Amino acid sequence: MVCPPVVNKDVQDDFNFPKVELHLHLDGSIRYDTILDLAQKKQIDLQGAKTVDELKKTCCDPRTCKGDKEAIERIAYELCEDQNKNGVVYFEARYSPHFLCDTVPHHLSNGEPATGKLTPREVIQAVKCGLDRGEAKFGVKARSILCCIRGFEDWNNEILELATTMREYGVVAIDVAGCAHGADEQYEESVVRVFQEAAKRGIHRTVHAGESGGAKEVCIAIERMKAQRIGHGYRLILDEDAYKKHAIEEQTHLEGCPYSSVMTGSVELDWPKHPIGRWVKDGVNFSLSTDDPTCFDNSMLSELELAKNEIGLSIHDIWKCQLNAARSCFLPDDEKKPLIQAIIKAEPKKN
Repeated sequence: MVCPPVVNKDVQDDFNFPKVELHLHLDGSIRYDTILDLAQKKQIDLQGAKTVDELKKTCCDPRTCKGDKEAIERIAYELCEDQNKNGVVYFEARYSPHFLCDTVPHHLSNGEPATGKLTPREVIQAVKCGLDRGEAKFGVKARSILCCIRGFEDWNNEILELATTMREYGVVAIDVAGCAHGADEQYEESVVRVFQEAAKRGIHRTVHAGESGGAKEVCIAIERMKAQRIGHGYRLILDEDAYKKHAIEEQTHLEGCPYSSVMTGSVELDWPKHPIGRWVKDGVNFSLSTDDPTCFDNSMLSELELAKNEIGLSIHDIWKCQLNAARSCFLPDDEKKPLIQAIIKAEPKKN
């Protein structure tokens, strides 16, 4: 079993510069203690788990927050605190508001009818409240990315409308997540149209691609769906021509998640041959993120330490990833500029 590196003071000192995280799932970033607390209050069975160690052996269970405005606000707030402890100054949290609401039926409802009162719009408002409180308390800025979900195409148009009308609630982009069933699977035309329309409306776009799907999936995301960033994208490297065009020449930003990539089986456990090592050599525009800390028991600092010790990135390489992330984030230019300047000012002297 591969475990994330231990984070100690030496690790904190090595990466003592502002950090930016772009690929982070809100409902995959809930504290273990919070899950246990909410489950106990709501009498939810977590596959028999009663302790943190037991909980870590199970899968993420979003039922503890589903349809609960206060719980959703709480996890957003606590995430800001956790990010602050890792030196993260800006992050983008992505989530499906439909999965967190209780007015829309879906497979996580265990067959129960949707009889709740919290709508997708109200989920976004609750996240905004939590992130705002977190920013005020911890000085960490955060924004929301709304996810379309493969297999739930009926939600796509509403995601587009929510992203259009809720920018004042911190929504900066849309994404599409979910399993790809086949290496070269086409995205549903409905989601392709939604992303094309989002581009026309000036809504930012990132797409999960090249994780379980192949290089062709990444090409479709960029060429047809107008993706500005790619979530994961490791398998783009399997097509040298496409990799050269999109990653090297066009500098499309790739959101790398090292530990997640091997735990999901997207990348073989052979760290010296990890695609991220190639990205560094080729000058690819990429960043480092955790993906789902609840699932993987990792943190931003543990990801950076892993990238240094296992993949072979230098401290300066990892600092450059923060600069890449700041330049590729979905903040407006007037907010992005001081973020970039703060990272440049903190350029490490040692390599």
